[in-house]
Amino acid sequence: MRLSDFIDESNRADSTHAACALMERAASDLGFDKFAYCALTAHDRYDAGGNPSPAVAHNFPASWIDYYFEHEYQRKDPVVLLAPEIERPFLWSWLDKAYNLDRAQGILMQQARDSGLKDGVGVPLHGPRGDVCLVTFAAGNGHPDPRAELPKLDVLAAQFHSAYSTVGRSENDHRTTAVLSMRERDCLQWIARGKSSWEIGEILKISENTVNFHLKSAFHKLESNTRTLAVVKAIRYGLISL
Repeated sequence: MRLSDFIDESNRADSTHAACALMERAASDLGFDKFAYCALTAHDRYDAGGNPSPAVAHNFPASWIDYYFEHEYQRKDPVVLLAPEIERPFLWSWLDKAYNLDRAQGILMQQARDSGLKDGVGVPLHGPRGDVCLVTFAAGNGHPDPRAELPKLDVLAAQFHSAYSTVGRSENDHRTTAVLSMRERDCLQWIARGKSSWEIGEILKISENTVNFHLKSAFHKLESNTRTLAVVKAIRYGLISL
């Protein structure tokens, strides 16, 4: 997909889902089959996807996302933590040389590569009032020359941010129920069927701690302090079924 086509089509996108589908296609054509869009500040303005902060939208492997938040990697991820200090697109590999990452951060970056996020690129997006968003790209099978694509990824990220923000605000303005991520809905669905957190973990192939993480997030979004109330609200809103 040419950048001009992406700009034209994303400007006409009528949903965040459509904007993400276009982004996935355009990034893949540049050799990056994975992307994530993050709100590093003011996450509540960009919560249409129902993902835990700082993630707004992404197509990263579900297993990596579960592992990432279970271990609270958002608190130590150098890509997330350092992006507000960086003005231009950067390669993930540059961070260790420029900022001398600690051992835990080095392990995190290696685990990301092992999970299929290779040759990563970050594009910081600095907005008004000090707001910072981040679009980050990665290649599942590696990329021959990620540095050569930085100018195009810079344009791609800025246009996606503009398109997603526009349609996302519209969706949020008309939303009358909570928006749950797929994992949160899955966990609540099994709660409705009488399963414990441990049993849900066995079914979904994730840890019990990860199940409880997703349930806690769902409870917050549904403004519920018990499992029963959360399930009742989720059914009422059509998010799960009996």
